[in-house]
Amino acid sequence: MTTDHATLDQRIRDAFIYTFPLHDLARTRWRFTQTDPAHGKPANQLHHNRHLLDDRARQVTMPNNDTLYSLAWLDLSGGPAALEMPDMGSRYYSVALMDAFTNNFACLGPRTNGAGAHVFVIAGPNHHVSAQADLPDGAVLVRAPCNDVWMLARVLVDGPDDLPAVHALQDQMRLRTSNVPPAPFAATPDETRPDAYLRFVNEALARNGVPTHEQEMVDGFADLGVRAGEPGAWDTLPEPTRDAWQRLWPTLRHDLEHPPKGSIRRHGPRGSWFSGLDHIGNFGADYVYRAYIALVGLGALERQEAIYASALTDGAGQTLDGAHRYRLRVPAQMPVNAFWSLSMYEFEPDGRRFFTANPIQRYAIGDRTPGLVRNADGSLDLHIQCDEPGEGSANWLPAPKGRFALALRYYHPQAELIEHRFVMPDTERLSA
Repeated sequence: MTTDHATLDQRIRDAFIYTFPLHDLARTRWRFTQTDPAHGKPANQLHHNRHLLDDRARQVTMPNNDTLYSLAWLDLSGGPAALEMPDMGSRYYSVALMDAFTNNFACLGPRTNGAGAHVFVIAGPNHHVSAQADLPDGAVLVRAPCNDVWMLARVLVDGPDDLPAVHALQDQMRLRTSNVPPAPFAATPDETRPDAYLRFVNEALARNGVPTHEQEMVDGFADLGVRAGEPGAWDTLPEPTRDAWQRLWPTLRHDLEHPPKGSIRRHGPRGSWFSGLDHIGNFGADYVYRAYIALVGLGALERQEAIYASALTDGAGQTLDGAHRYRLRVPAQMPVNAFWSLSMYEFEPDGRRFFTANPIQRYAIGDRTPGLVRNADGSLDLHIQCDEPGEGSANWLPAPKGRFALALRYYHPQAELIEHRFVMPDTERLSA
């Protein structure tokens, strides 16, 4: 390979890495608002999930089974949106607002806004509300950096018997938007072809733009086909550039499945648990890490709101696999102010992770799981395996037959976690 070819290949990789989160979030938006009439909603409308997500949920990678989601895909190009949230009492909830590139530009809830009912006015870049006098009484102004915003609310559910109470709270949420109809995507996402990828990316760029300090860099991708508002950019590319895209295309996404170098923060005795970097959820110029999180954990919160720790191996460094039996000892006191839970995920061929079907329909286990059997010191021995353990199902987190991943969520983490002083025990393999 010549130096020129190597340079072109690296530039294409850079363009793909930068644009992948934009494409993946826009693709998720398109699927939800334009192709799924049974479960989706048009943009600028609230949609409430009424059931905890299970193994059938395949829209967003690494979902949780602790909260009900209420969400909306906002189009702020026609004017601001007003979100009314009821008084949740002491119940955990959060409302994450993500820009088109998956950065959290706000996280609303009791941690940031205090208890009680709230009204939030979310204004896009072209319709900034200029004064408190322009807001409803007591409303909080939230400025959005782009027009396409993903609003994702999480409300804690304390078991199936608690669902009616949460449904009642969801019914009290209100979203008011402008009378301008939201604009649908004209292009159709197709992840099998680079020309379709670029067409969709260019439409998403035209809808949202890029941060001012990134404009020069994005302009530098123009000769690679990244051009806001140009659906036919692919057809104008030189043949060597198109050939390079085609040649690299099968590996570009595959390369994202592996954690970027330097992005792993270990916090177990032997390092099997790893959590996000301090800038997860607000990635700055770390475009590689942003793309990786978009693939494996789209919609990740900032660490101040929740910390997600993952494990792909046991304490001996061996890949977690349902062919074996494991035990995880959870300390009696976990450093959280809200709650913690441990979720089980199987792998899709493209690297995304989803819940796995199991006979007791348990996808996560945590401090609110009924019937847990604790040790004399208050710690928990969780049994992680494919078949029900001999001790019974009380402390069992079912695993798939093949490779799997564990995710440990800490909501409202305490300083011991945020400052990386907490040590979580590793998962121990019990079978040969």
